[in-house]
Amino acid sequence: MINEKCSLLLHDLYGYDIVSCYPQILAKQFYNFEDVDLDNKTERSIFIGKKQIGNQNLSQFLIKSAESLVSFYLQENNITDNEIIATQRDGFIITRLLDTDDDFVEMKLREFIDFLIISPDRKTFMYLEDGEIQVKGVPYYYDALQVFYKKFVNLNFYNKSALFEQMEQIKNMILTYEDVTPFLIPRDETSFVVSTYSGNVEVKDPDFIDPKSIDRKKYFNHFIKGFLGSIYLECY
Repeated sequence: MINEKCSLLLHDLYGYDIVSCYPQILAKQFYNFEDVDLDNKTERSIFIGKKQIGNQNLSQFLIKSAESLVSFYLQENNITDNEIIATQRDGFIITRLLDTDDDFVEMKLREFIDFLIISPDRKTFMYLEDGEIQVKGVPYYYDALQVFYKKFVNLNFYNKSALFEQMEQIKNMILTYEDVTPFLIPRDETSFVVSTYSGNVEVKDPDFIDPKSIDRKKYFNHFIKGFLGSIYLECY
């Protein structure tokens, strides 16, 4: 959930979450993990995932427990609605550090967030932490898009002229990029591209894709435009 009243462009935030949330919750209940190596993220995730199949009670318990821990830490630290920028199932992004973060299950400080951009519809957001752009809530997001999102890292928010020029460069980059790789949308065992002429086209061999046939405007509108629009709204 994203704050409905805060600015669409924010700086100097703090991201918290519960490390290994579900395993920690179950461990506190003395759950039998059998011979699973709890230090192996993949192994424990598969184990807990299998245990939830057909077990609605377990799934609901884990969800409610995580949500309750998030609410507990926000209330325990007297974090106001204005200080909460976004909440997720096992964590949150807030405007100040927690005073209490280790009751029952630790709420760990994950990152200092240099800046965060919320889309105008407040359904998605992106942020910079440790030199990397993180993207949350964008449907069909895939890692190859980072070639475009990385351009947000060096945005100069202190020089409006330079900032708007950088934003135009990001737009032009996605509209003119010759390499087809960032436009290959993964799906199951294959991938597809959005074509100007044929809509979604399954890709069997990327070497046979005509870069001119890719509907770059759709990619721009879906993945990038909203974030640039928010910067314009806040900085113009």
